[in-house]
Amino acid sequence: MRTHPIRLFSLVLVSLMATIAPAHAQDFGRMIGDMFKNKTLNTQDLARVIRSVSEVTFGQVPKGAAAPQDATGKVVLYSTSWCGFCKQAVSHMQQKGIPFVERDVEHDANYKAEFSKLGGKGVPFLVFGQKTMQGASPQAIDQNYAEFQRALAANPTTLAGTPASTPTVLASGDTLVGKISGVKVYEQPSKTAPKLTQLTKTEEVIYMGEERDGLYLVATSKGEGWADKLLLKKP
Repeated sequence: MRTHPIRLFSLVLVSLMATIAPAHAQDFGRMIGDMFKNKTLNTQDLARVIRSVSEVTFGQVPKGAAAPQDATGKVVLYSTSWCGFCKQAVSHMQQKGIPFVERDVEHDANYKAEFSKLGGKGVPFLVFGQKTMQGASPQAIDQNYAEFQRALAANPTTLAGTPASTPTVLASGDTLVGKISGVKVYEQPSKTAPKLTQLTKTEEVIYMGEERDGLYLVATSKGEGWADKLLLKKP
């Protein structure tokens, strides 16, 4: 007897939800919801969703595609706010002190276009210089970042496909000051977030190795917050 597609789907869903981690289930549930909402449920979609929660794939930046802008020497993570895998990748890179830039492809059209040109099909999508990674695996992130660093050391005239004239790469722990007086530091990585503090012209902050949507995470005398990268410099 032929099993109805919806019943078959339900059986697979129950099985998967019982075996995958909570963060996986969050991503899985979002994709499933989109499929029902758009009424596109079919075996091909189901197979794609199952692969997306179980595979990590690798690739190269497409020939002719420009390297991510303003990300010299850093890992670039393309994400969405609902992506549990993305949060796992962020947490791991923070713990390991890996400098990275996070770009939300749902809320910024430029990042979405950049993501597509680089070959992104889903999130999380990470770029390590000229190498790309679809999915989240702590071991794969560590391995690819180590290879990325070796490539930079072997070819110091070019960083991640960007000419050597690119500004100096910041490292976690570097000291920064404001280019002008009154640089705002926000509680969250958004210029609409509440203000944590406001820097004087000579006040120093410590770069914490993380960047999101054009803001650096910095440590100030009032705690950690986010400041516009374009308004900060090395003293």
